[in-house]
Amino acid sequence: PRATTEPRGSGSIAPMSPEQHERPDTPRWLPDTAPTLAARFWHCLLLWPRLWRPGRLWRSVSPQTPVSLSALAMFLLVLALLRVVMGVAGAGDDLAFQLRQPELPGFEITAGELASEIARPRFASRLRDDGLLDPAWLGAPLVGHTAFMLLLLALGKDRKRVGVTAAHVLRAWVYGLAWLGAVFSFCALAGAFDSYTSARLVYSGFDHPSDTLDSLSRGLIRATESYVLLVIIAAWILLWWRSAIVTAWKIPRGNAGWLLIGILSIVAGVITVVLTHKLQTIQLFALE
Repeated sequence: PRATTEPRGSGSIAPMSPEQHERPDTPRWLPDTAPTLAARFWHCLLLWPRLWRPGRLWRSVSPQTPVSLSALAMFLLVLALLRVVMGVAGAGDDLAFQLRQPELPGFEITAGELASEIARPRFASRLRDDGLLDPAWLGAPLVGHTAFMLLLLALGKDRKRVGVTAAHVLRAWVYGLAWLGAVFSFCALAGAFDSYTSARLVYSGFDHPSDTLDSLSRGLIRATESYVLLVIIAAWILLWWRSAIVTAWKIPRGNAGWLLIGILSIVAGVITVVLTHKLQTIQLFALE
């Protein structure tokens, strides 16, 4: 009988499977590859677990992987929604007071005040004790993360040599804001516990004894102001950009470049923390 396969080295090409016809440099789970806006929104939600493993993610995303600006905008929309969730969770006690004002004399809260609290939650800081998260814990990592993007954009020759465009750097910056979504989610959890315990205390006529739930709420609030949180965020940002620069893009002298940019980004972040705290102190003296 006639052989069904050609001998090795004959020069013939075996038929490709449907999976092989797909571009190997285009991961199916990446929002940039989704065909519709609804699919991109869903892919943005499913992308979060992969973002916590930067090395593994960037091994799958090469410079040849197409960039979709609408997918990046959708990811930013998801971040905005998480920010709204955080605001609602932190204002949960105000919402409870609004719903039961007749039963809580002295706790009248207008709809405008409630909307303002959701839009601009009173972050915990040197100015006040209520709310969540020191503003410097958002500003410093954001400045450092953005410094990576700007300095990489300035290295045009090295990027072009390996086919990395400004759009690729922008994608790394946008998806690298995953730390911000994690902070919003953590603060939403802390805010929800704080709102529940506060509302419970008021509804009881300030007669509810302190319990484990109160201790947990205070612990979560303190955690949002801890320097440990800032160090964890900074470490993740450094790991994220190293995975992009060295693992995915293979930029010449990538490790040295990453280290230099990382040092500059840390310095920028530290300056942001100092300036933010000085501004808070000035505002505090002004209020007094």
